[in-house]
Amino acid sequence: MTDPNTPSTEGTPSVPPLPPTAPSTPPAPSYGAPSAPSAPPAYTPPAAEPSTPSYGAPSYQQAPPANPYAQAPNAAPYGQPYSPVASAPKTLSLIGMIAGILGLVISLFSGGFGLIFSIGAVVLGFLGKKREPAAKGFWLTALITGFVGIGVTLVWVIIWVLIFASAAATSSYNSY
Repeated sequence: MTDPNTPSTEGTPSVPPLPPTAPSTPPAPSYGAPSAPSAPPAYTPPAAEPSTPSYGAPSYQQAPPANPYAQAPNAAPYGQPYSPVASAPKTLSLIGMIAGILGLVISLFSGGFGLIFSIGAVVLGFLGKKREPAAKGFWLTALITGFVGIGVTLVWVIIWVLIFASAAATSSYNSY
């Protein structure tokens, strides 16, 4: 007798269970002895998604793969993007350097009259050092040439004082 709680299987076709499949592993290669060629692995189609058409139309749900050789938008040709770099202003240091060179040259060749330019170079050199640290070459040149120009001017002043002092000592001014 059958149990009244079990469903009846009469009238339904019976489906035989599928045999379990084991993954195929290729045989280990034997390096010395010839072996029979192995069969290629069996093809298993990928599981189809219900929203993907089966006729091979591309799916637009994903972005296309990125091209590694594509040029970035707004980029300059030939691979080098042009980006203007805002450089720090170097005005004080540049003017100080020019004044220092000018003061030194005038002090050397005109008897010490480049003192104004040399003092200006020292002042602008220290201002440039404080405000424009990126222009180190300019303000350092302004300081060096400014101090050397002041030194040359002082040497000329000493020479002129000695010339006038010796001229006053050797003059024979006699008042009767």
